[in-house]
This record gives sequence, C-alpha cells and structure tokens, in this order.
Amino acid sequence: GRVLAEARVQKQLSVADVALQLKLSVSQVEALEAEAYDRLPGPVFVRGFVRNYARLLDLDGDALVAGLELERKGTSAMAAVPRSHNIPFPAKGKVRWPAYLAVLLLVIVAVVVADLLSSPLSTAPPPVAKSVPAVPQAPVTVPAPAVPAQSDKPETAKESGVVAAAPAEAAPAAKAPIEAAPVATPARSGLHFTFDIESWVEVRDRNNRILFSQLNPAGSEQHVQGQSPFSLVIGNARGVRLNYNGNAVDLAPHTRIEVARLTLE
Repeated sequence: GRVLAEARVQKQLSVADVALQLKLSVSQVEALEAEAYDRLPGPVFVRGFVRNYARLLDLDGDALVAGLELERKGTSAMAAVPRSHNIPFPAKGKVRWPAYLAVLLLVIVAVVVADLLSSPLSTAPPPVAKSVPAVPQAPVTVPAPAVPAQSDKPETAKESGVVAAAPAEAAPAAKAPIEAAPVATPARSGLHFTFDIESWVEVRDRNNRILFSQLNPAGSEQHVQGQSPFSLVIGNARGVRLNYNGNAVDLAPHTRIEVARLTLE
C-alpha cells in the first residue's frame, strides 16, 4: 500500500483520479493504500486491484502481488461488491454466464434506445394545392337600331324590342399560395473504433447523453453515430485507432497515463 501511494503522489494523481481510471470507488483505492483488505471483496479481487493499480503507475504488478500479506491482514467474505464493472480480473470457480449475458443485453438495449432517441424525425410540409386565377369576361353590348328622323315621338327601349346586356362582374384574382420553407435537420456524424488491445470507451453526444460505454476486447471494432460534438474517454489509448467521418484521429496529444480525453466537433 505504501509503494502504491508514493508512486501515485510522484505522478501527481489524486485518489479520485485513480478511482476514475480503474473504475473503482474512492474508498476502495484508500483501502488498498492503507492495506485494509478487510474492506475489500476478497483475496482474488484484492490481487486484481493491486495488479491493475501497479500497471497504471508503471510498477511491477507481479512483485507487489507476491508481497501481499492477505493471510495476516485477513479479508471479509461479506465485504461489499466493488462498484467497478467490465474490468477483467483473475477468477476461480464457476463462471456466471447468465449474469454476464444479462449485462450484455442491457448494454445493447441501452445503445439501441439512445440511437433511436437521437434520430431526427421527418418534418416535410404537406403538399399545397395551387389555384389558377379566373379570367374576367368582357361585357357584350348589342347596339340599338337607328331612330327614323321623321318621327316626332321618340321610341322607348321597350317599343324597339332591344335590351342592352348588363356587363358581367370580373372575378377577383386568387392570391398565390406561400410555400413553407423546408425544416433543416441536424447532421449526424460517425465514429469508428478499432481495438488492438482491450480498452474501455465512453462516448457522449452534444446533449451530454451517453451513446456508448463499455469494455471492448482486443481485435474488435465499434461504430457509433450521433450528433456532434462528441466527448470521448478512451482507456489504453495506445492500442486504439479512431476514425471520425473517414478521417484518422491522433490520440497521442490527448493521452495521459494511458487514458485519452478529447472533444470532436
């Protein structure tokens, strides 16, 4: 415990920094440094915690594990289960495959639901019928016959039998319809991860919503889509290759002690 604590201080890391990178609680890291193994789940987990802690600080994990005094310090079988998830440790006994499958199904369902919620809905406006303006009709007038000059009594319109037609009223022109402008939908971007070694990855979108979070085995690939900018945390970054919209991203400038933190616009 003293060796781990001194190495952590030399690397200018806090207990909270170590807990975040190892996916442990702060109390578990403090118990490791204080050699209070009775506050940890058991000997198998203690050895795994020490080995991962040593790897983070560039120490010889096998030597530290060999020097553990678990029998003298003792461990409690009823200690709380660690809060870390998806971190491989040496295990003995029967493998709990049903529990692992249930966790994997929950992760898959969460990713699918997040992708559906982030998909933009179509908002195309309904078609608008265009009307044709009516053409006004010109009035038709029938000329009256000439009146003879010899007549002393003028003829009325009724006696002549000719009635002038009243002009038809022009129909008002219809107003041209105003077409609605199309609604712009936010563009979606894509991330492509290739894992040469085992690595834990978390991706958040522009709304700080988690799109992807899990431990990925060596030799696997993952595709993540959503609305940028993306916030990324990548463990074991030296063994991860990242492409963003078809362009390679160099993780080295963003990596500190095997963990890369960056934002992609």
